[in-house]
Amino acid sequence: MGSMFQSYVDSQAAAREDFGRMLRLWRERNGWTQYTVERWGREAGFRTVSSGNISMVEQGKAGDLRAQAHFQLADVNRRIAEKDWGTVKSQEIRQALAEATAIRGDDGQLWGPTEFWSCYVGLLPVPQTYRRPDNEPMPEVSADLATELSAQWRQQFTQEASRRGLDPIETLQGVARQAPAAQRKTLRAVLASFRDYEAGELAELWEGEWLPERWIRLWSEGLEPADGGEDGEATTA
Repeated sequence: MGSMFQSYVDSQAAAREDFGRMLRLWRERNGWTQYTVERWGREAGFRTVSSGNISMVEQGKAGDLRAQAHFQLADVNRRIAEKDWGTVKSQEIRQALAEATAIRGDDGQLWGPTEFWSCYVGLLPVPQTYRRPDNEPMPEVSADLATELSAQWRQQFTQEASRRGLDPIETLQGVARQAPAAQRKTLRAVLASFRDYEAGELAELWEGEWLPERWIRLWSEGLEPADGGEDGEATTA
């Protein structure tokens, strides 16, 4: 029994990463930002997992989610399946909900709080449509490609900061927080134009996609809406 429990404990990090990836894909496929459901809940009068906590869950960094969070995810899922939008006044939210799809198991059954919790702790696999694909092989990296990618990520970050009226230097730490501690110093230096990645360094930064690109995307998605959208009190998970 002890070894069974230890195996369960050891599987937690991977399970949370898979769960977070499922929620991110679900959100992206529905065309939502990390703020969409929170704003929907405020308009329609129901409680949701806060956008800040959603960001942590999507990154696999949320720790032990309280039971309330799994019921809130299930409530959103049910509302989508039943097209129970509630009293939504925002045209933007209505459009975001119009083509949204709910999470269902491989058997077609709608997921409720039991399924969300079981998946989060690794007792139920992510539905096939949201499972992590086998990683694409890493492209062959030359010094020229490393320089090109560094410039591409620097431009991506700078343009997003400029679009939102942010100072790139002041916001570097926000991107760096998306990366593991060991990678943050180099990421900041590259985005601040102090240096480029070297080809050898990029060998550690491939997981089916380039990690700096993922970190910039996660940072961007965690920002307040560019139009200064609603900023009400968040509901903790």
